[in-house]
Amino acid sequence: MKMKWLVCFATLLLFTVALISPRLSQPVQANPDPAPIVHQVDQSKYAGSKVCAKCHTTYYDTWKDSAHNKMIRPAIFRGRNKNVQADFSVADPNRPCEMKDVKWVIGHRWKQRFIGVVNGEEVVFPGQWSIKEKKWQSYTAKSDWWYPKHPDWKTRSNFNLCAGCHSTGVDPKAKTWTEQNITCESCHGPGKAHSDKPAIQNIVNPSRLSTERSMDVCLSCHQAGKPDAEEFAWPVGFQPGQKLADYWHGFEPEAGKQTAEFWTNGTAHKNRVQGNTFSHSKMHGAGIQCSNCHDSHGSKFTSMTLKAPSTNALCNTCHGPGKSVGPDYKSITDHTHHAVSSTGSQCISCHMPKTGENSVGAEARDHTFNFISPKISIGKKTPNSCNLCHSDKTPEWALEQVQKWYPKLR
Repeated sequence: MKMKWLVCFATLLLFTVALISPRLSQPVQANPDPAPIVHQVDQSKYAGSKVCAKCHTTYYDTWKDSAHNKMIRPAIFRGRNKNVQADFSVADPNRPCEMKDVKWVIGHRWKQRFIGVVNGEEVVFPGQWSIKEKKWQSYTAKSDWWYPKHPDWKTRSNFNLCAGCHSTGVDPKAKTWTEQNITCESCHGPGKAHSDKPAIQNIVNPSRLSTERSMDVCLSCHQAGKPDAEEFAWPVGFQPGQKLADYWHGFEPEAGKQTAEFWTNGTAHKNRVQGNTFSHSKMHGAGIQCSNCHDSHGSKFTSMTLKAPSTNALCNTCHGPGKSVGPDYKSITDHTHHAVSSTGSQCISCHMPKTGENSVGAEARDHTFNFISPKISIGKKTPNSCNLCHSDKTPEWALEQVQKWYPKLR
């Protein structure tokens, strides 16, 4: 009887060890990432950009005039500080409201949309001003994934659909923000602890993050996608330094299918897909990230680039004569077969053509960095690198020239 009891005890002991040993063999996470906070943000942890400026004056001075600081602003219609470019004096069926109805203006470069208060809720009006065409356009949002949830524009809450990428420290539950626009803490995370006691450990610096985590900071607003909490159109709860994929799922192109975001060849069909197209590029595969070409604090160049793309200075940082990557040529015309001063000799014209639409087509640049052959446009509406400039010619004509100049090009 005693022997049977010992056998049973030994069996039970072995079974218990087998159950717990896998757990014992796994590393313990000392500081696991917190679960996403979907509906509430602790705004007391934010300091504000003016507090940051006390120690980081140079960065603040360049940022305050940057595109990041022009995302959403109180509407000013007249005077030296005027920021509304739309003409509200025009009697147009696409003009969505009167000046007196506008609380905020969104955008400054391609288009402007307007926010007002309807039934106590800040909502986006169903019309926009095209800065390029200088006219009113209808804004239906029918191509956006969230449209079925908000077909009536009066339900399109600024805090559900826009504020997360146009302002800082947004609490969608309280419907408040800590600051308008993309400020310091949009990219560095809440900074109150850092401002109280400055230390490397209590602030996020994207330049010290891994390439993937650093890019996540930019992609949180420059990657079309959906969150798990589908009532929002931005990654609620995400903070710099965290893994964006835990909060946001970027859209992928579907082979041969045109969508709101992509042309049939996977290039940009609209704005805000910079991250989507870039993630499929050779540049991304080689370890390049957004900050290698752009300065989020602002610069004197278009799109806040580190150097001028229009003169090829930006691209020639890594490519061109004497460099280890890219085509080997003695002069730019040897490579482009265009005059030095022509648009056709700009790297971005062929490798980052304007395939994406904002207020009109051909405004936003594709970020796959591929040369888009005219062949893709034959019998299709998909734009290519050549005919966006040579719009008076056919894709067949352009393809013939390309094959003549680059016989080895696939």
